Amino acid sequence: MTRHMLAAFAFAAVAMIASADAGAVTVSSIGGAPDPGPRPGEELVVTFDAPSAPGFRWSGGLATARGTARGLNTAPAMNRSTYGYVSSRNRDPVATLHTPALSSISFYWGTMDSHNWMWVLGPDERQLAFLHLGNLDRGNERFAGGPGTNRRVVITAGPGETIRGLRFWARGAAFEFDDFAATMASAAAAAGAVPEPDSWAMMIAGMGLIGLVARRRRTPPGIISDDKVNIL
Repeated sequence: MTRHMLAAFAFAAVAMIASADAGAVTVSSIGGAPDPGPRPGEELVVTFDAPSAPGFRWSGGLATARGTARGLNTAPAMNRSTYGYVSSRNRDPVATLHTPALSSISFYWGTMDSHNWMWVLGPDERQLAFLHLGNLDRGNERFAGGPGTNRRVVITAGPGETIRGLRFWARGAAFEFDDFAATMASAAAAAGAVPEPDSWAMMIAGMGLIGLVARRRRTPPGIISDDKVNIL
């Protein structure tokens, strides 16, 4: 791959990150160790010691572990159960949690590191937000077992939005997480997400094409239409 192609891919990645609408969700976090647990109104939907709730599934390079393997993965602070993680040492360092339409989701983020990257996904896996340590507070702690580096992160959909998944990427040793809890979106909210401007443009263009095709189908064979002869 040439240097120009690499630069193009890098630019595209930055553009995708920048295009995510930070206003589509709000993010807050609560210091862990132990995990503060689900927020009021949320239900536990994904652990790694039992089957996930209906409608929640994983794809990509998800791995699970119990305890700490030095240099590989570190259990979230005071977590004695099985947890999930992705790692750059695995074949696929990215995993996606696909969900039903949600108004909020939270999870225990263990040993938060600068190489942990995460995307919040909307309908059709549209990117709603990009999260890393630059836009999350973990305090001044550097000790992996401290409450500042283990936090329950709460993501809430903005008006007219629904959350449909989370994508995790470990650019370093590991990105560890556990105990996902969520609030389901109401039927009205799930059906009433407002299309993005580019979605409107595509819809309008599509309707225009449909109209053009319908018009041409109504024109009898051999009759000139739009300065061209219909060929059937």
